[in-house]
Amino acid sequence: MLSGIRRLVLVGMVILAAVPFGSAAAPPSACLAVGDSLAAGVGSTLPRERSAAALLCEWASTYWGEKSELVSLAVPGERTESFLRGGQAERLRQTVARLRAEGRAIRFVLISLGGNDLLQLRAADEVEREEQLAAFEANYAEAMRVIRSAVGDVPLLALTLYDPTEGDARAPRSDSWWIAQFDRAIRAGAESVGALVVDLDKEFRGRTGEWTWWPVDIHPTNAGYAAIARAAWRALAWDRQAPQVVIERPEAGSRVERRFLTVRARISDLGGIERVGLWVDGQEIGTLDPLPGADEWITLWETPWPLPGPPLRLEVRAVDRAGNEGRAAVELVRP
Repeated sequence: MLSGIRRLVLVGMVILAAVPFGSAAAPPSACLAVGDSLAAGVGSTLPRERSAAALLCEWASTYWGEKSELVSLAVPGERTESFLRGGQAERLRQTVARLRAEGRAIRFVLISLGGNDLLQLRAADEVEREEQLAAFEANYAEAMRVIRSAVGDVPLLALTLYDPTEGDARAPRSDSWWIAQFDRAIRAGAESVGALVVDLDKEFRGRTGEWTWWPVDIHPTNAGYAAIARAAWRALAWDRQAPQVVIERPEAGSRVERRFLTVRARISDLGGIERVGLWVDGQEIGTLDPLPGADEWITLWETPWPLPGPPLRLEVRAVDRAGNEGRAAVELVRP
């Protein structure tokens, strides 16, 4: 009995010795969302997964090959004044201190402020609007300084406002003009602390009917939040590598001998593929669809068979979320 216990102890000692010290998994990095309802993901069907910050955090996790966790401090209805003096700024400082104590890196901070400040203008006269714009400009700049001071050298993503009416911002004193003035203040405040500006007015113009709940609600739909995430991903500029594209079918030099041919390509990219187009002789004729659980994309191509003619150049062009494009081409023989 005693010898059996000794053997168990020795086996346990060998196992412990085989496990190197410090081999525990690294703590997950953090992605922060601060500000108002847009940062919180109001309007999406599942903010913890489909808000812009959540999508961006998921993409960052895949790109950097690590586990990342979204930490959202955003408060629906938040204004710049309430952000600074209503508790969120202090919660940000405390959260950053906790993350640093846990040894966790912060990948980015997504910031949305200004929409609720703008809504205060609805019942104001022109003098009051000018005063509130000036107050917003000062508060926003201060908020950006507070955020920069709290997180240090971390990418800050400052969202501008978008105009759901898609009016003419050049018309003085119109609602669209006032939105443009707030966006100007956001750009100035963001750039003063080296933040990256994500221009939502440019992204949403012409798409608000598809990407927002307007006129019922001003907030984005799932598609709108995905668009915000893509714009923010491009602004981060982490991914500068074009997708790698290999055409597996049809093979180069093969003969076009039937009406329909399968086009299959293997496409890899750490930043994620946004779109894959099929081109023939310099003209886009369709897209490829992804196969589940693989880096394979596929479509059925209607060829010009049985018409004779010169060789065909079939090309697959893949664009990733950052806008980088990778290409591959094969030449095919016609009858």
